[in-house]
Amino acid sequence: MMRAMDRMFSRFAIIVAAALVVSPLAAMAESGRGEDDKPTVVKVNEFYSPNSPDNATTKVLIRHMRDNPDVEVRQWSGISLPSGGKSSLMMSIAGNTAPDIGLSWYHIIRQEIRQGFLYPLNEWIGDDLDGDGRIEDEESKWDGWKRIPQIMRDVATVDGKVYGIPLATHETLGLIFRTDLVEAAGLDPRNPPATWSEFLRWCRVLTDPGRDIPGVTHQFGQRGFQIMPYGYFFLPWIESAGGEPVVQIRRSPTNGRDYRFGQDETRFITPEGEDLSQVKPVWRCELDTPECMRAMAFYHKLRWGKWLRTDNGPMELEEADAKGIAYSPDDVITGVCRNGLNSGGNDNLNDMLARGEVAISMFQGLEKIAELGIDPSLLSWFPFPADDGMPLHDIHGEDIPQRTPGRRTVQTQNHYAVMYPGVADRPKDERDKVWGAMTAICDEEVANASVESKILQGLGRFVPPKDLARLGYDEYLRDIPLVIRRNYEDIDSGRITPITEPWSGFWFNIDQILNRDFSRMLGTLGENWDYGAELKELTRKANSGIMFATPEEVLAKYRPWAVGLLFSILCLVAFLVWRIVQAQLKRKTATGSHSVYNGWLPFLLVVPAVGLILLWRYYPLARGLVMAFQDYRVTGGSTFVGMDNFIILAIDPTFWRCLGRTCYYVLLHMVFAFTAPIILAIMLTEIRHAKIFYRTLFFLPQMSSGLVITLMWKLMYNPTPAGFFNQLIAFVDRLPFVNIGQQAWLEDPSIAMICCIVPGIWAGMGMGSLLYLAALRSIPPDLYEAAEIDGAGFRQKLFRITLPTLLPLIIINFVGTFIGTFQSMGNILLLTFGGPGEATLVMGLRIWQEAYVNLRFGMATSMACILGTLLIGLTYMQIKFLGRVEYRRAADN
Repeated sequence: MMRAMDRMFSRFAIIVAAALVVSPLAAMAESGRGEDDKPTVVKVNEFYSPNSPDNATTKVLIRHMRDNPDVEVRQWSGISLPSGGKSSLMMSIAGNTAPDIGLSWYHIIRQEIRQGFLYPLNEWIGDDLDGDGRIEDEESKWDGWKRIPQIMRDVATVDGKVYGIPLATHETLGLIFRTDLVEAAGLDPRNPPATWSEFLRWCRVLTDPGRDIPGVTHQFGQRGFQIMPYGYFFLPWIESAGGEPVVQIRRSPTNGRDYRFGQDETRFITPEGEDLSQVKPVWRCELDTPECMRAMAFYHKLRWGKWLRTDNGPMELEEADAKGIAYSPDDVITGVCRNGLNSGGNDNLNDMLARGEVAISMFQGLEKIAELGIDPSLLSWFPFPADDGMPLHDIHGEDIPQRTPGRRTVQTQNHYAVMYPGVADRPKDERDKVWGAMTAICDEEVANASVESKILQGLGRFVPPKDLARLGYDEYLRDIPLVIRRNYEDIDSGRITPITEPWSGFWFNIDQILNRDFSRMLGTLGENWDYGAELKELTRKANSGIMFATPEEVLAKYRPWAVGLLFSILCLVAFLVWRIVQAQLKRKTATGSHSVYNGWLPFLLVVPAVGLILLWRYYPLARGLVMAFQDYRVTGGSTFVGMDNFIILAIDPTFWRCLGRTCYYVLLHMVFAFTAPIILAIMLTEIRHAKIFYRTLFFLPQMSSGLVITLMWKLMYNPTPAGFFNQLIAFVDRLPFVNIGQQAWLEDPSIAMICCIVPGIWAGMGMGSLLYLAALRSIPPDLYEAAEIDGAGFRQKLFRITLPTLLPLIIINFVGTFIGTFQSMGNILLLTFGGPGEATLVMGLRIWQEAYVNLRFGMATSMACILGTLLIGLTYMQIKFLGRVEYRRAADN
């Protein structure tokens, strides 16, 4: 019996042991089968939105996954940052958490290539075998490459490496208008303006400042045109004047002459027949040409031109004066446009066209007309009209002649699908699947799906006729108005010139400056703004480091001086350190002081704290010092450039103006924001009744978010009569002998800086006053009683007792506030972003822009080093002064 039980137990043990051995093996086998069957995940940014299945690229990717079960496309989303733009994506690339596929804008792809953000596509497209820097048709192994226009290839190709393929769809920027408003004004919507003179006449006929618009809180009447304060909206007007903002210059090796070619030129044949395609171009930004000046003068005329409405139609004010026509000041109409800078208290810019406040607007992407919420049958569009040589003059009254014939233009924006560098870490078969998803995004099928989507939205009349015919939607051809059909025919025949944004260099920098310039010119105080001088200054900035690199010969000229200055600074720092160490040693010897415990334990106890300080404070500081001497890139290798960053800053007048502006900002902040809590604390101590109520009242703004407070003040600063402060001024102006008048606030360069400071004063002085109130309580009351007995009044007690007692606290807060103010920029970022023009562009904001907008981290850290060096002296003064201050507890007084 026992033997039988032993045999049974042995068999059970064997079975259990076998199960323990076999189970993991089976699990491993099952796991292996699962990994093999698991589809490859492709993370996509911008192009895939499962919540919008009607989106063209989303629809194509869903179909791609159905046809390729081994591929799973997922939507990627990074951290949302308040700076907007591509900051979130940039951080994900640096942290190697970026998506596989994303979108790169046409005008910024070269900068992303330079920063190492993109993965080259040559393993699928082909290699540059002849070394000419291009992938020719015979060198390509992907058939789709042969269908891409040459200019689109050149933009995404650098040194024979291809970093993107253009999308199948593109956006068209033109002028959209309300046909019903045009007809009501007696104009023919079938014949839109083809020249600047005709366009100006249309805008004046469509302008009626006295018209009441239903559904509008604050009435501004009807205007002919909605003008937008953005640089890329201005580019088509430059092109319509016959100019080009960016050109490439190629020097002939045979005759030594320079030849200018447009930025989109692909054939470089001189008038003498010489081919310069192998000559390396020198790129230049040209915004100070007569063509750009005429475009800016036309913009200025649309906003500020004075005219009259007469029985014979619109008439220039100068013409009326010449003809002796009598008129009153109320008859004069200024401009024909509404400023897109702010909507005057109304909902948004698109609603202005929908409500009929404007009749014509610049519109980015005619494909997005459905977002306007207007019946498509009431809308039509036309290209930017040509400069016909109409008389134009600058603000000084000088004529601006026409040098180049104008042309009708539209701006096209064809962006790219790209891969990010993390793809390089994936196996070849997975990279091939990523490429398959990328080609699906750029396939012609996406364009077809986009056409189908427009037809379903009732926008078939805005689809190019050739696309409708190609896809068999012939029944929709008859719905296309003749004027729109003629526009597409003129684009195909070349009578309308498609233009693009500048793609060589970093145009985004210049675009940001133009945004601030237009905000200033289109604002309430922009009539006398010297745009000619600004265009010349902007051209200088663009060609000296902001858009294109500073010429090598300029840097070479200053390098010896820069090295000598650096050596002198290092010697001075070494001398100061030696003096400080020497002083400390002498002090220790003179006092003869020794620690109670001289062993190793005290040093061991402070090691963690010192380590954390070194890690989180001094290591970033040392790393930043290294970056200041580099052309730093987030990914890839950074190039050591020596003192070049500091040289560029030293020879840049705008940097020194920015530094001076920062000092002015600090001065204003210290005068008002620093003294306000002291004054408030002294006033609160003089209040005899309801002290708690008043303290609470002034402290309450501290409980609100700084962002909410700033945005609230921005609304109150609205420069139109609808703004809160302007309404308050209008009420005060009713009083006798009071005539303040409407203010421009943030649009006025003379008061914009103080307007940025006031919200911080209002929100922060309550908290600051509590600190001084606590210090005031430490002053013995018998001092005031003795002073009153001696006949001292309020002023004597303030300057003899109160302020001397508060002086140590004031000095401590002063130094900290002073340094913090130099580095602050929050209110300016939200309120003006450095505008109007550069009136509020302080050093902190410029450092942020250089780093996170312009991606020039080396230049940004160079600015930070200069700013930090200037503040070191103040910190030293703080230490010296505080060493002489006597500290006591309030209870000891």
